[in-house]
Formats: sequence, structure tokens, C-alpha cells
Amino acid sequence: MSNQKISTKKLKAIVFTDIVDFTKISAEDEQHALDIIHKQRELLKPIVIEHKGEWLKEIGDGLLFSFDSSLDAVQCSIKIQEALRDVDDFKLRIGIHQGDIFIQDGDVYGDDVNIASRVEGFSPEGGISISDKVYKDIQGVKDIKTSFIGHKPLKGVSQETKVRCITSNSLPDDKGNKLPAFIGFSNIYFGILLLIIFSLGASSFLIDDGVNVDVGGLHEDAIIPIMLNFLNLGLALTLFGYSTISFHKGVSIKSQQTIYYIGTIYILVLLFFFWHNLKLVSIDSYSSPFINNIVGWFWTIALFVFPLVVFKSIQAIYKIVFKK
Repeated sequence: MSNQKISTKKLKAIVFTDIVDFTKISAEDEQHALDIIHKQRELLKPIVIEHKGEWLKEIGDGLLFSFDSSLDAVQCSIKIQEALRDVDDFKLRIGIHQGDIFIQDGDVYGDDVNIASRVEGFSPEGGISISDKVYKDIQGVKDIKTSFIGHKPLKGVSQETKVRCITSNSLPDDKGNKLPAFIGFSNIYFGILLLIIFSLGASSFLIDDGVNVDVGGLHEDAIIPIMLNFLNLGLALTLFGYSTISFHKGVSIKSQQTIYYIGTIYILVLLFFFWHNLKLVSIDSYSSPFINNIVGWFWTIALFVFPLVVFKSIQAIYKIVFKK
């Protein structure tokens, strides 16, 4: 039996389209459904060719075509949706993904073709959805605006994929789930409120002389722990809120940067309130209190660093013995 000839894999921007409610249209009027298929081919093929696209396949009411660049694929898809805006017979969903395809016996294959079809399923009616690969290619184009739909599980893909939709050129936005945004902003609101309370309490603590603050009968030793509880909860809520909103918008990497900044501020605040308690060793062997203090801090730092030295030593020995 002769081997079937397979073309070389090529990296392409893959566009998959689907007619909205075509099954319902076909059930109600088969001839009208066939007319729509013919009309779709008549309207879309010239646009695809105009944007240097390759018309690959018709799959029922769906279409598959490819482009050498993601930008060409997006611009062609925008032109298609604009051309169909005044057409009452049907609406399209369009999905775009970038990946490898190969052709065998005139048919198109590849996992990325399937991914493109699944990305299309998240498109709003009359809209365009794109995968994260496509977004990274076009994000520098000022005229093309996008909105984050979500981290979507795609069948056959181990990791969830970031899916966005094109919102420029008056294309429809995906309404999506607004609950994460509400939760995020609520966390930030209450977090900032608690941080303001902490700031007011810390200010009165620092300028205690001549200022009478009503603490509601609390013992003086309880004031600082309560203030720090406000700080802890305020920072946590603010961080949770910002992380939630960043996740909702698909830019969660910014929340990681925020964790770094908040962590730095938090450590500085703790050092300010508790730096005396960090000193584990007290030395009184020398006549000078200053030298005693320096030596005490030296041994304290050594005690803090000692576990890290032991861990690194064990790690180095392990690598030598097992040649890792």
C-alpha cells in the first residue's frame, strides 16, 4: 500500500466560522438554509482572498481558512463581520487561533484546527474571539481593541486558554460573568477602609504627645496588636481584590507584582513596630553599651541565617552525592 503524501506543517493563523442558530434555521426551512450557505460563500470568499487568506474547507455551515499572519486574519475577520452587519439572514461567530496545520489528500488536520473551532464557540453573536497566541501578535496594534472573556478550558488542551474578543469597529463585547469584578472591587473597598483606620491609628500612636485618643477602655498593650490586625486584614483584602480583578481581566501577572510591593511595605511596618523583639541575643560583656548592642545584633543575625546555611549545605551535598 502506498504511503499517503502529507504536506509539511506550516504555522498559520487559523480562522473558523459558524453560523448562529443554523440548526434551527435548517429545521424550519431547508431551502432557506441552503441559500444562506451559498450567500455566505458568495460574500466571504472575495474578502478572504482580498486579505491574502487561503480558503481551506467548508464544514457544513462552518468555514475554515488560514493566513500567514495573525493581523491579516483579524483584519479579514473584522471586514467579514462589518460586511454582514446589514445582512438580516444570518449572523456569524468567528474564532481565530495560531498554530500548525498540515494537509493530507486535500483535507486539513492538526490539533490547532480543533482549538480554533473551540475558541470560536466563545465568540459573541456577530463577534470575533481570539486565543492568547493571536492576542500577543496584535496587542501592539492601536486600532484593534480587545476584551478579556476568561480563562477557558478547551477540550484536548491541558491548560486553560485565555480567550478574548475583538471590541473595536463596533463589534459586540462578551458580557461574561461580572461576579468576579464585583467581588474584587468589594474586597478593595473594604481593604482600603481598614488601611485608612490603621493609618489614623498609627498616626495617633506616632504623635501621642498632647493628643488624647479614645481607645474605648482598651489596655495600652492591646492597641498595637489590634492596629496590626487592621493592617493584616486591610492588606489581605486589597491584595485579594486586586488579584481577583487582574484574573478577571486576564492580566494576573500584575497582581504578582503588587504582592511584591505590598510584601515590602508589610515587612517595613513590622520591622518598625517589632524591631526590638527581633533581637535574640543580649550581650553585656563590654563596657560600651553601643558595642554590646552591635555584638548582640551580630549573633542575632547569625542565628537567623543559620537554618538557611544548613539547608544550602545539605542541598550542595545532595547534588554532589547524587550528581544532580
